Amino acid sequence: FDYAFNQDVDQEYIFERTTKFLIEGVMNGFNATVFAYGATGAGKTYTMMGEEDNDGIMLLSVQELFNQIENVSSEMDYQLKISYIEVYNEN
Repeated sequence: FDYAFNQDVDQEYIFERTTKFLIEGVMNGFNATVFAYGATGAGKTYTMMGEEDNDGIMLLSVQELFNQIENVSSEMDYQLKISYIEVYNEN
């Protein structure tokens, strides 16, 4: 595992330590993937999606990406393709 967090950390903390640094690479034309793995009920979907007043990693990533695009929009044009997949393996 790259990281494991306890239930006391917030979404922003997780985003800052696991995902935010990927945005720089995306801005330079690289692909990025964020993969959450764990047992059913461990909080993967919550961490990725968040809730109404507590954005998850996916929304925080998109917000950061658009903030950075806005900062350089006069210098470059960007085309974004974003996908999301949730895989279940319930036996």
